[in-house]
Amino acid sequence: MQAAPAYGRSSTPPADPGPVLRAIRLPAAPPHPVGREELLAAARAALRPEAGLLLTGPLGIGKSALLDTLGHEAGTGGNRVLRCAPGPDDAALPHAALIELLHPVPDRDHAHLPAHQRAVLDAALLRGSRPGDRLDRLALRLAVTATLERIARDAPLLLVLDGLERVDPISADVLAHVVRRAPDLGITVAAARRGGAPPGGERRLWPGAAVELTVPGLTDEAIGDLLDREARTPAPARLRQLLRLAAGNPLYARELAAEPGRRSGGRAAPEPHAEPGDPPLPTTLRALVLTPAADLPAAARSALLLAATAARPSLGLLRAAGVADPVADLGEAERRGLLRIAADGGLLLAHPLLAAALRADAGTAPRLAAHAALAGAVSEPVERARHLALAHPYEDQCVAGALAEAAATARSRGSADTAYELAVLAAARTPAALPGDRHRRLLAAAAHAADAGRHDDARRAADRVLAETPDAVSRVRARLTLLETAGQALDASGTLIEGGFADAAGDLALQARLHLWAAVRELLGGRTAGAAAEATRAATLAARAPHQPTGADPEGPATGGEAATRTQVDALGLLATVESMRGRPVAAESALGSALRLAGTEAGASLLRRRALLDLDADRVAEAGRRIAALAERATGSDGVEEALATLVARIRIQARAGDCAPAVAAAERCTRLLDAAGLASPLGAYAAALAQTVGGAVPRAVELARAAVAGCAADGDRLFEIRALGVLGGALLITGEVHAAAEAAEALQRARELGTAMRLADPDAVRRLADLAEALVLLGDRAEAQRVLAEAGQLTCSWPSAWGAGARAARERSTGLLLAVLGRPGEAVAALRGSAARLRSVPLPLDLARTLVGWASVERRARHRAPARTVLAEAEQLCRDRAAYPLLARIEQERERLDPGERIGDTLELTPSERRVAELVAGGATNREVAAVLSVSVKTVEGTLSRVYRKLGVRSRTGLARAATGGHV
Repeated sequence: MQAAPAYGRSSTPPADPGPVLRAIRLPAAPPHPVGREELLAAARAALRPEAGLLLTGPLGIGKSALLDTLGHEAGTGGNRVLRCAPGPDDAALPHAALIELLHPVPDRDHAHLPAHQRAVLDAALLRGSRPGDRLDRLALRLAVTATLERIARDAPLLLVLDGLERVDPISADVLAHVVRRAPDLGITVAAARRGGAPPGGERRLWPGAAVELTVPGLTDEAIGDLLDREARTPAPARLRQLLRLAAGNPLYARELAAEPGRRSGGRAAPEPHAEPGDPPLPTTLRALVLTPAADLPAAARSALLLAATAARPSLGLLRAAGVADPVADLGEAERRGLLRIAADGGLLLAHPLLAAALRADAGTAPRLAAHAALAGAVSEPVERARHLALAHPYEDQCVAGALAEAAATARSRGSADTAYELAVLAAARTPAALPGDRHRRLLAAAAHAADAGRHDDARRAADRVLAETPDAVSRVRARLTLLETAGQALDASGTLIEGGFADAAGDLALQARLHLWAAVRELLGGRTAGAAAEATRAATLAARAPHQPTGADPEGPATGGEAATRTQVDALGLLATVESMRGRPVAAESALGSALRLAGTEAGASLLRRRALLDLDADRVAEAGRRIAALAERATGSDGVEEALATLVARIRIQARAGDCAPAVAAAERCTRLLDAAGLASPLGAYAAALAQTVGGAVPRAVELARAAVAGCAADGDRLFEIRALGVLGGALLITGEVHAAAEAAEALQRARELGTAMRLADPDAVRRLADLAEALVLLGDRAEAQRVLAEAGQLTCSWPSAWGAGARAARERSTGLLLAVLGRPGEAVAALRGSAARLRSVPLPLDLARTLVGWASVERRARHRAPARTVLAEAEQLCRDRAAYPLLARIEQERERLDPGERIGDTLELTPSERRVAELVAGGATNREVAAVLSVSVKTVEGTLSRVYRKLGVRSRTGLARAATGGHV
């Protein structure tokens, strides 16, 4: 029997299902399992009488959900489904599984049985007297087999046996008789048993030819999607804890996500956490995990607690911690599957949740003793300090100092999360009589949290310092932390900066730092003149600051000369960026040169990134690419999330201009993963992804992402990236070459024009946006406004040095050529487009050149010069194929169809099975959300797959995909 797939089927039975199905009312469709499409496909293929299915895996991994889905699919496809799922206590109850399995079967399906068999069956189902001898057992086997055979003659029958290890012995005996004969009876068996369960009678309850599938843990993304679907998604920091402890187990994830709600709802009293990094564990879940350890000997339990408490447990470590014979003590725990002793002596606990449950279940005294023993046994400073702190849960300045040093060590190794947790412990262990030390340690914790992307934690620590300390320097540091974690929304941070100036009176280094943040606020708010003034003021004050460190603290950020030099470098780098945006490349190079000389060999990522972006403005794209690649290669784990994000966004901007389409898409995916891992929702991620999709992905996805980026930047008050996102949105829409898209493109680009004018932007990006606006206006037929826009672009370029902004000048020439063509001056139009192409070949900017060539081909085609049009279009096609520029390839296909109707631009690339399935569903009219539900994947996964399908097929819309499907390309 082949179970019917869920897609394309009604969720209700046929109008007249026949006498057998009429007796059973199909249950509502169960939620489709998340992240299980490949496993479901393999399971469906096994659902045949001659094969059968056995699912194995640990408790809670999702075996029952898979069986529920398979059973529902079979039922809605016209099959009869009988199911039993014994509970933990049912194994001791005779006939319990049979009663559950046959309960839905109506009496008429037993009526054909001989009288004795019918009596025995009625007794087994608690409808008569109890059978009591071996003859009755044989009669019961025959009665059940005959009943199921009769049902299978009327409709294909699926037996779902969920939890074989809990089937009672008498039911197991009967069902084993049925299973052995299932192929001859036309019955399909789908069963599940817990992996690692002790073997027993259930070994007989699946067919010999059954396909055995082990159900693996879900990915973190799938767990996140599952919690999203059930509206249980916790805050980012807690989600990271949950994912670590659940380790792919959906039951564990659900229970951990629900526990805070249970506590806040008053149904359970809060319990103390066993460890600072452990979330509260539900009592039932903890008991479930600890059941195999319930009656372990005291020595084994103590050794197991040590293993659960250590970061890297081993036999040697346990011996150093005082366990005389760890092999003997842990032998029983290993036999019960609680841990595994590796060949090198390492100890691997069965599941991360087991370690957390052991810590939570231990009393305070045993837990403190375990940490004290481990603190004396380990030599690694970070781990030793953590055990020391947890062994002494009270104020102790020596412990606090050791923790602060360990936090700094962890941060230098690139572990900002560990550094934050140690710094929080350091602050907590600092005596109340030393508030200055406590506040410095809180500020260090805030800095580590900011680097880890834990902005809420950083702000809490900084807010506490700001509320408690009268120390001016500490207050300014707290304000700076709050500014650093404000993201792009700095326009609302005025009180932080102004209050900081009052606290920083007399400290030139701190004043300079605040002026630098004021410059950043001015820039993001769209005030370039104010940004330049504040950056200049910051650099000037920093240059005047004392060169000897004042108020330096090894546990926190330095002030004085060292910090002042860093601020001066940062201010000059920012000034260089602002001057470039204002169309003043000479001033920009001067400021950047000064910053680089001051920094010397210690130039940071921010300054080197600005160097690469100034090269990009000057169309030195290859040099910009080399610089940003070198910067990415030298990045270490000590870089914060914001720094890594900024480098990725800059790299995608450079790759998009260079025509490195596939690397840009890959970098955008890394950007998304970075933000997801940090739990940050930054519109810069959407902007970068939209830019990558515009050059190497799919236009619909690019437009969707660009709209999200525009909305996010506008909400944050980030005018600079709002303008850039508007430019990407307009550019993506223009690629389609369609009038209806041109209207939205013109609206977005006009908004960018207005914001850019207010910001006094005069850089190459501003000219490119104006050129795109003019092109959109030409498509819309507004020639007069297009002329005015191009004149405005010309005024911006006339003040530039002659060697600067070649790509932007070429973009203006391209739009001028398109305008001249609709004005009825094709000769001048071709000349302008030819000049644009020549300029772009000298830079080179391959995708800009391809756009010019497509426009040139369209002008030649409208002038009925087909041979030149084909030549130019062929060059554009080769450029795009070499660069995997799929959106432009789709535009070239569109132009080729107009030039030579019916001709495609080459063979399509082969689709993978998953891509083909998505393509088939979308071509059939399914929405992305419907496809995600059918395939048990996230909507984000569907969108990414659909983007690849668009690229490979050279189409740009669902309509194009439907046409490709009709033509046999899908």
